[in-house]
Amino acid sequence: MKKRSISILVGLLIIGCGVFYAGTVLGLWDISIRFDGWWTLFIILPCLLSMGTSGINLLNCIGTGVGILLLLDAQRVFQNHLGAKLIAPMVIVFIGLSIIFRKPIVLHHKEGNTGVFAANNGDHYFAVFGGNTPRFDNSDFRGATAYAIFGNVELKLREATIKRDCAITVYSIFGGTDIYLPSNLRTIVRSTPVFGSVSNRYVSSKENVPTVYIRAISIFGGTEIN
Repeated sequence: MKKRSISILVGLLIIGCGVFYAGTVLGLWDISIRFDGWWTLFIILPCLLSMGTSGINLLNCIGTGVGILLLLDAQRVFQNHLGAKLIAPMVIVFIGLSIIFRKPIVLHHKEGNTGVFAANNGDHYFAVFGGNTPRFDNSDFRGATAYAIFGNVELKLREATIKRDCAITVYSIFGGTDIYLPSNLRTIVRSTPVFGSVSNRYVSSKENVPTVYIRAISIFGGTEIN
């Protein structure tokens, strides 16, 4: 109930800002609260409100940081637009912190079909300023974590054997990750695109088959699931 009340308050506040701005445009009143970089508040405030209502996560942290850097840039705290140039390093730092402090994926057996989880995060695969194409031919796949940083990772699982529910976590940071799954599986995808994209083209099976949980974080990059 408390969260719902906060959401209503936030919605009313945003509506009020819209009405106030419309009245200014129409000349109904002449009240100016503008300052250099005032528009960054439309980035900062929603992210701060998101932290209050939904908790702190990678997306609202990055949004808040971007807004603050742009505001400082507009206020000429930095020279030569240094604030805007610091956005990319800041994003990378936040991603690193999220990897260190990230919570494990919570898997609900009610969502899966087999009721048996591999209980294994699998191996880690990296592509930094390059490419990495691990193959899993005739292997008993139990999960994987991939990091594509200014590079590309291809997880070719078409020939792999997946006997139980498992998890795949991918970070596509200024790069791309392609996941090729075998047929006759079910997928549950949770994505966080930040100036990036996550495309799921895989057609899940409706039969009693293992479930692959995919957590895709794409920051200035892309993730494709086939």
